[in-house]
Amino acid sequence: MPFLRSLALIITFILSISPFLTTATQPGLSAFKIFNETGRLPSGCIADYSSAHDQVLYTVPYTYPQVLSIIGSFANITWNGDNATTLNGSDNTVGTARTYEYYGIRLIETIKTYEKPVNGPYFEDHTIAPAYNPAINLSLYASTNALTTTPVCRGTAVALNFTVDFCATDVGAAGAIFHELHLADAKILQEFLGNETWSGCGSWYGYGAHGSAVNGSESFGGYGGYYGYDSGPTTTPVAYTGGATKPWLGIGIVVVASVAALFLWGLEVDGMY
Repeated sequence: MPFLRSLALIITFILSISPFLTTATQPGLSAFKIFNETGRLPSGCIADYSSAHDQVLYTVPYTYPQVLSIIGSFANITWNGDNATTLNGSDNTVGTARTYEYYGIRLIETIKTYEKPVNGPYFEDHTIAPAYNPAINLSLYASTNALTTTPVCRGTAVALNFTVDFCATDVGAAGAIFHELHLADAKILQEFLGNETWSGCGSWYGYGAHGSAVNGSESFGGYGGYYGYDSGPTTTPVAYTGGATKPWLGIGIVVVASVAALFLWGLEVDGMY
């Protein structure tokens, strides 16, 4: 029967495009879903997230080997104020992830780069998987959470550089958390080693000496030595197109299907079917 043949064609057409219709009109994929399904972070910041950067520079008056004795293991985060950590691979190895609880929030951090030369600088960079803090309704993830430790003052001190690039639903709140967390890390490390405060390289240094400087007062010391400078978070929204909602595409498909149906109905009326 012509009518049934036309109806069958219309149904076949709509079924063939239904996967595209479903994909096009579904809400943007959450960061958690993307990570759980692919094992990777989203490329850029997805809808409802913005990007930001925070940096904490801090110098401790201890030698490079002394500092590494505390921070030189990815599995050891006691100096971060935490104890229980689980690794899914070998310590200090690219690709290894650590999982732990931080104030009730489950964190998964995966090593991207790990360099630990005998004479420095030490460099460790890891990602932070999507995490959610229900207490303040904050979601975030980070593509870079790096720590560089560089010997300064002829090896009598170490400059710490904490740098994080992240996406968050509230960059102000997230930036403040990262900033206070990294500053606390530096101070706990300092406490573990004896809790002496760095006050500069001293006048003997020859040039760039700042004997009276203290952490938190300036950004750079002479000869490449950092003071404890804390830069605030900066926000630069970054659009992410993957998985974004495209209602116009779904509407277009419906229009095309309707036109096809009318065309076939017209053919049937004219007796061509």
